[in-house]
This record gives sequence, C-alpha cells and structure tokens, in this order.
Amino acid sequence: MQRSLLALAVASLALAGCSKEDAPPPAAEAPAVSHVAPPPVTDHSFGPEISAEDFAAHVQTLASDEFEGRAPGGPGERKTIEYIQGHFERLGLQPGNGDSWLQAVPMVETTAAPDTSLTLHLGDEARALVFGKEMVIGTRTGQPEVVLDHSELVFVGYGVHAPELGWNDYEGLDVKGKTVVMFVNDPGFHTGDESLFEGRRMTYYGRWTYKFEEAARQGATGALIVHDDAGAGYGWGVVENSWTGPQFDLPTSVDPEPRLPLQGWITQEVAQALFAHAGLDLRAQYQAATQRGFKSVPLNAAISTTLRSSTREAVSNNVLGLLPGRTRPDEVVIYMAHWDHLGRSFGGVGDRIFNGAVDNATGVAGILEIAEMFATQPAPERSVLFLAVTLEESGLLGSKYYASNPVIPLHKTVATINIDAIQPIGPTRDFVVVGKGSSELEDILAPIAAAQGRVLVEESQPEVGMYFRSDHFNFAKAGVPSLYAKGGVDHREHGREYGMELVRDYTANRYHKPGDHFDPNWDLRGIVDDLDALYQVGRELVTSDRWPEWYEGNPFRAAREASMRDAGAN
Repeated sequence: MQRSLLALAVASLALAGCSKEDAPPPAAEAPAVSHVAPPPVTDHSFGPEISAEDFAAHVQTLASDEFEGRAPGGPGERKTIEYIQGHFERLGLQPGNGDSWLQAVPMVETTAAPDTSLTLHLGDEARALVFGKEMVIGTRTGQPEVVLDHSELVFVGYGVHAPELGWNDYEGLDVKGKTVVMFVNDPGFHTGDESLFEGRRMTYYGRWTYKFEEAARQGATGALIVHDDAGAGYGWGVVENSWTGPQFDLPTSVDPEPRLPLQGWITQEVAQALFAHAGLDLRAQYQAATQRGFKSVPLNAAISTTLRSSTREAVSNNVLGLLPGRTRPDEVVIYMAHWDHLGRSFGGVGDRIFNGAVDNATGVAGILEIAEMFATQPAPERSVLFLAVTLEESGLLGSKYYASNPVIPLHKTVATINIDAIQPIGPTRDFVVVGKGSSELEDILAPIAAAQGRVLVEESQPEVGMYFRSDHFNFAKAGVPSLYAKGGVDHREHGREYGMELVRDYTANRYHKPGDHFDPNWDLRGIVDDLDALYQVGRELVTSDRWPEWYEGNPFRAAREASMRDAGAN
C-alpha cells in the first residue's frame, strides 16, 4: 500500500465487518509469524489453475531477501522486473507496450541528508526537532538545498478548499513565504457528522497528498501535517519508515503540478507544544476546525531549516503483459498490482529489509495467477492487460504515469481490477469492496461472491481513505470504472474476532515494517477464493460487449462520459 500515508491507512484496515447471522466461536490462536524471509523458490512447477501452492511460490520469491525490498531504481527492481517479465513470457503473453514489456517511468529520487533537522522557534526558545522521531520533512521539487529562515507558521484547520461544499480553510489568507500547519483527514472525521463532507468516510480532501497539493496551489512555502493515529489510520512508525530514505517523484517536465519547497509531518507531542505556545488547546482546535466559517490562526511561531538532499534523475518501470483479444483487441480490461515496496535501510541493527510480502507481493502473485488462468483458456473477445506498476509507495506514480500515457486509450479501457495487499486470513464470509457503491462492476462481482457463499461489504473503516490510496484511483479519476476488492475478516471456521486479530497484528507489527515476511503457515484458501472471483469478473467483461458504468451520482461518472464523448465513442 501507498507509503506514509502514502495515501492508501493500512491495507488491512480496509477489511470489513462480518455477517451478523451467526455468533462467532471463540477466537483461535493466530498462526506464528516467521521472522526470517525464506529464500526464493527456484524449482516450482506452476500449474494452470489458481492455487495456493503457486501463489505461495510467487510471494515467497518476490518477498525474499534476494529482492531487497523491491525498491524502485535499485537491484531489487531489476530482479523483480525479470521475474514478472519471465512469467509473462512463459505464459505466452505479448509485450504490452509495442514490442517492449516495459514502460519507462521517469523519476526524481531525493534523499534528505541524515543530519536533517528542523528548528521550531517559540518566542525566545529555539527547539531542534529530531528527524524521524519528532518530525519528517522533505522536498518534492528536486532542489538540492531548500532554506527556510523563520518561516511563519499558520494553522489552517484541515487545509481544505472545497468550493462545491462552500468550504475554504484559506479564505482571506495570503500564505506566500509561510508554512501552513494542518490536521490529517477531513472536517467530518472527528465529529462523525454525516452532513459534514461524508462524515467519518474520508473524502479526497482528507488525503495528505491533496493537502500538500492544495498548499502548493495556495503559494505556501511549506506545509506540516499534524499526525494522529486515528485520523491517519496508522501510527507514527509508518510515517517515520515511509518518509526516511529515498523519496521518489515524477519530474516536473512530466507532472507540472505546483510543489512545495518543504513538506512533512509533526508528532502530536510537537503539535501540543506548538499550539500551547500560541495559547491554544490542541483538542479544542480539532473541534474548531470542523465548524463552517473556520478562520486560520497565526501560531506566533516559525520554523527554520537548511534541507540538503541528494538528488538524481532515474527511470523505473511498469511491466506490461498483453493477451490480445480475438475480435475486439482495441478494447481492454486491465488487471494491475504494484510491484514496488520500501527497499532496505542501511542503518540500525537487525532486519532492515522491508520485504513487503503482503504489501504487495500478494498483488503481483495475484495477477500472475489470474494471467495463468486466462492464458490457458480460449482467447477472449477483448484484450486483457496485466499491468505491474512501480512507485505506488511514493504516491501512486507508476499508475499515474500510465493513466496519462496509456498504451490503449482510456476510452477503450473497459475497466480496471486492482489487487493490493491481500490479507492471508483464510476463507471468509465477507468480500470487501473498497469504495462500495461506486460502479456496476459490483453488480458483476455480487453473484460470483454469492456462489462462493459470500456477501459484498464495504470497508469497516472508511475514514482511513483506502479508496484514494491504491493505484485504481488514478484510473477512477480519469473516468475508468475500477474495482478494488479483497477478502474480509469473518473467518468461516473461527469467526470475525479471529480475522480481526490477524489484521491488528499485521497493522501493529508488519505493515511498512521489516516484519512483512512470507509465512509458510499462511492460510491461503481465502486468497484463492478472492482471485477466482476477480478472474470471473474479468472473464465476464472480456467475453461480452458489456461496458460497466459508474453509478448515478458517483463523482467519476462525469469524467467517463466526457472521455467517451470526446473520443466519439458510443
């Protein structure tokens, strides 16, 4: 899942509640977790069916130490690309980008100096904040040095400008040369007021990516988000792991959106001291910022830093395998998963490789298993593109680049099906659709799930904004109906609490941490069910002339209609 959110809460937190028809039995003990990444599988014979054994072999290899955490631009990328491309070739797929298996994604890699510090000026007091422990900062401009000298701090609530909702936290404010301080999530979150934005369900205005984008549009020099576990959907450790080390962006020549010279996060403890100095109670400001007509508040404080970064321009790669359609090859259904993870840390002691078994070796294994099913069946009417994208953990950049540079036009893209961070909980009664109520793809999935004895449910914690934190979102913004669905937590044999405990354990101990290893004790029966269901959704689309639509009232419906209209499509 997307790093430091970045942008998608924890992937596992999107898992939904269970059916209430049966009281669950006492929770069984969760399987033990291996703390050493097993070596790659080199002698496995893959079969044509979706199977737990084949899936496990893919995950074990991709999440092995040999792949070094699959960081973009490093040796782990080369191994990962070779692995995915090798299996595409074995299956008889065609290169998905003309005569190439790859789509080069230009990137800028920026790494803040290890001695980075940020000075917080509170009147006569100058407090040096520790990088990683009290704050994280960086620049996405590609500049090797960014200097802020007593940049004035201004509290802007949730940092939202939503004209259609009559909301503007920047009303009457000139932030040029200043650094804005804001809360994560959006104004409806801490109140639960369903009339305010979407209540506890996060909108895109609640994503940290949006907040930095808006601060840049407003002309701010810097922006700092106040972290809180509930609003972000994850602890400070996830922020620290995700924002230290190399950070990646698309170059401004490819993505010309305005960018902040400095952006980052501060801890609750730092924020409490900052607000107290200004005579403000932090808790009271959470409530004040949810009121219509909220006005920005000067914090009577400033920050200074000389942020030095090493930068380099490089290229990472999306990997594309194409199964051409027999009668309508220009129409395509896309299965996608991000192959990248956080790489490795060269400091500290102990295990420093972020193997990313669940996040997202499971997704790559999933599209490989589905590709195997398609490749061994009669050729479909429409094409199927298997797309393994890069730089998801850096802001969904690989999918963003593809959506701007598609190999098959988006108005000819029937749908996308995204697979990201599938939890190995075992067979469940529930099937989570992240952003449930979005498109007619759910109408296709529902009877398939019912035949498995499962019911579609929404994510249990919509406040963490999972819909905006995985690669399907870039396609949705462009109007392409997109499905992001995976197994839930209501275990058929052990009940809901058993599944929830596995989710909590993963979130606390492995998500974006070195502990995200493959475990040979995983119960993969539920994942096999998930992949079979998603295969059937795609099969229905590529063997018919159906064009699923966004439901009436969905915000992405207009983009689809405009795309089809502009292309002269029916």
